[in-house]
Amino acid sequence: MTREEAMAKAREFRRVHPTPGHLQETEDEGKRWEADYATRLQFEADFDEWLQLRMSAAEEAPDDEQAELCRREDELMQLILTAPVPYEWMIFRKLEVVNYCITKHGEASWSELLALTALDAIKADILRMSQMREREFAKPRAA
Repeated sequence: MTREEAMAKAREFRRVHPTPGHLQETEDEGKRWEADYATRLQFEADFDEWLQLRMSAAEEAPDDEQAELCRREDELMQLILTAPVPYEWMIFRKLEVVNYCITKHGEASWSELLALTALDAIKADILRMSQMREREFAKPRAA
């Protein structure tokens, strides 16, 4: 999916599902939402294609076709890892790609296993911080 296609889908979504009038959204906020939504659509399309390629890589294919699949898989991993993420959950998709990169070629070394452990600890920290922030917002405010 191209950036232009993603932006068109985001604009169409906003047209079909307008912001309720009581929320008072500015034009800049609307454009930022459209851009974030387009980034999300593009990111999800790349991630879905990457997952499909991983599944097809497990199947036997001719060498020339296999080489093309590997090239596209590497290209998608680069796109996913370098894409800016407007939503927190997208970080976990990126970490899944990093995890795969580390273990892609079979047995992981001790240092690679340590890196995976560190990534999993970072994921847990992000989740914990997210839950703490949600609890803070849920607390009643003093008048």
